Amino acid sequence: SLETNFLEEYFSWSVAGVIRGMHFQTPPHQHTKIVSCLVGSVLDVVVDLRQGSPTYKQAAQFTLSAAKANMLYISEGFAHGFAVLEGEALMHYKVSSVYAPANDIGIRWDALGIDWNIISPIVSERDSSFEDLENFKSPFVFAE
Repeated sequence: SLETNFLEEYFSWSVAGVIRGMHFQTPPHQHTKIVSCLVGSVLDVVVDLRQGSPTYKQAAQFTLSAAKANMLYISEGFAHGFAVLEGEALMHYKVSSVYAPANDIGIRWDALGIDWNIISPIVSERDSSFEDLENFKSPFVFAE
């Protein structure tokens, strides 16, 4: 069944060329997310971090935009990030757990082999400091 109990919501503004991610929270504060782009458009990316999953360490890409009015449901055990495609983008997040700074981590955005289609990306110091996917020891386990 799908998680429908969302405890917090966030918004973030970014400009063209910004890449954010790949973010997630570790247990016991892991969460399901629903993300949408309320202004502009983004290339949205998720990566499966669940050991034993048929799609373990694989990425999926989606275009989220205000024009499409679409959203993405992201289960626990997935890293999430996005790149702003043009202009500005306002992202909206609903999450099923409370923000836990000690558990809020990520993997490097450039360690996934993803073509972000940005020549000179703007990436925060924090996001640039995450470890790469190959060295990440995932606490998430796939459950059928």
